[in-house]
Amino acid sequence: MGTFVGLLIFLGVVATIGLFVLGLIRENKGQAYHSTWKAALYSFVATCLLVVLLGIVSSGFALVDMALMLWIFVSIAMFVFIALALRSKSKNQNPRRHFRRAGIAFVTGLALFFMFVAVPSEVEEPVDQTASADEDAEEVTEEATEEKKTEEESKEDSEEEEAAAEAEKEKEDSIEAEKEASIEAAEKEKEESIEAEREKEESIEEASIEAEKEKEESIEAEKEASIEAKEESIEKAEAEKEKSIEEAEAKAEAEEEPVEEPVASKEGLIPVSLYRVVDGDTVNVIDDSGQELKLRLLLIDTPETVHPNKPVEPYGKEASARLTELLNAADQLYIEYDSGDKTDHYDRHLVYLYADDVSVHEVLLKEGLARVGYIYEQQRYLSEFRAAEQYAKDRGLGIWSIPGYVNEGEEGFNSEEPEPEPEPTSEPATSEPATSEPQETTEYFQNCTELKKVYPDGVASDHAAYQSKMDRDKDNWACE
Repeated sequence: MGTFVGLLIFLGVVATIGLFVLGLIRENKGQAYHSTWKAALYSFVATCLLVVLLGIVSSGFALVDMALMLWIFVSIAMFVFIALALRSKSKNQNPRRHFRRAGIAFVTGLALFFMFVAVPSEVEEPVDQTASADEDAEEVTEEATEEKKTEEESKEDSEEEEAAAEAEKEKEDSIEAEKEASIEAAEKEKEESIEAEREKEESIEEASIEAEKEKEESIEAEKEASIEAKEESIEKAEAEKEKSIEEAEAKAEAEEEPVEEPVASKEGLIPVSLYRVVDGDTVNVIDDSGQELKLRLLLIDTPETVHPNKPVEPYGKEASARLTELLNAADQLYIEYDSGDKTDHYDRHLVYLYADDVSVHEVLLKEGLARVGYIYEQQRYLSEFRAAEQYAKDRGLGIWSIPGYVNEGEEGFNSEEPEPEPEPTSEPATSEPATSEPQETTEYFQNCTELKKVYPDGVASDHAAYQSKMDRDKDNWACE
C-alpha cells in the first residue's frame, strides 16, 4: 500500500512541474493559461494530500520525512518558476503575473501542508516543574504498565490475528471442499442424468421395435385370417355349386333316364398328350413318337371361332373353353379311329377323343355346346350321340336356347352373313380348314390384342388373318 501511494506522489510531482512549465510557455506565446495554472494547482494539492496519506498508512514513515519531501517539492517548483521568470524578464516580458500566480499556489500548498502535517495532532501541555519525585515514579510505573499492557494487547492482537488467519484459512478450505463436493455432485448428477436419458432412449427404442413387431404380427394374423376366410368362402361356394349340380343331375335323372355314355375299352385306344385346342371340334395332340397330330372330332360340329370367313358364332368360345377344361383335367387322353378313312382332305385325323374314360363328344352334346353333324361312313356311336343331343335340345341348353340358330336342314349354324359350307364329297367336311391352302386376306388386325379378341388361340400361317409381323418366334403361328 505504501509503495503504491509513493508512486502516486512521484507522478503528482512530475505532473505539477510539467503543468507549471506548460502554463509559462503558453503565456509567453500569448495563449490562454488559466486552465493550465488551475491544473498545476490541483496537481500540487493532490500531491500534498497523498504525502499525508502515506504518513498515515505507513508506520515507518516519519513526519520529518514528509516535511522534507514537501520542502524538496516546493523548492524544485520554485526553482523552476524563478528560472522561467528570469528567462521571461530577459526577453523584456513582465513576469509579475507569473510570480503572483506562483506565489498563490505556493502559499496555498504551504498552508495545506502545515494544516495536515506540520501542526502536531496533539499539543503537549506544560509540565509542572514542582511535581514531586513520587509522581515521576508513578508516571514511570504507569508508563511501564502501559507498555506492558500494550505489549500484551499487541500479543493478544497477534494471537487473534493468527486465529483469525487460521479461521479464514479453515473457512477457505471449507469453501474449497464444499465447492469440490458440489462440483463432484454436479458431475455425478450429470452422469446419472445422461445414463437415465440413455436408458430412456433405449426403452423407447425397444418399445418401438416391440410395437412394430406386434403390428407386423397383427397384419400377418389378419392376412392369414383373411386368406383362411377366403378359402373357406371358396370351398363353401364350390360345395354349394357341387351340391346344386348334383341336385340338378339327380332331378334330371329322376325325370328321364340318363343317356349312357360310351365307356371306351382299352382295346383300340391310343394314348396321346394335349398340345393345344384350336376350337370346339378341332384339337392338336402329340403321340408316343413325339409327332404332332391334328384331330377332327367325329360326328359333332361346334360354332365357329377361328373360321377365316365367318364371325365368332354364339357358344363357339364356350365350346372351346369347355373342351379345354375337360382335356386339362384328365390324367390321360386317348383317341380311337372308326372304320373308313383315317384322315380328311385337310390331313386331319378323324377320331373319337376321350378324357380318361369319358367321351368329350357326348359331354359337349349334352351341355348344348355341339350338335350332331358331318355324318359319313364313320357312325359307330351315332345313336348315342343323337340321344345326348336330344337331351340338350329338350331342355333348351346352349345352342338350342336360340330359336332358329341351329340349321337343322343343313350343316352349320345360322350366323350373320354365313359363308356357304362346301358340299361333302367322299371326305368329311370340317368347320375349320386349319391346314387349307392360304386364302386371300379378308380380315385385318392392327396387333395381337385385337386379333385375340376374335381368335384367342392365335392363327396359323395359312389363316386369312395371319401377318408375319405378329409371328415373332417365326413358328408359323401368330399371336399364340
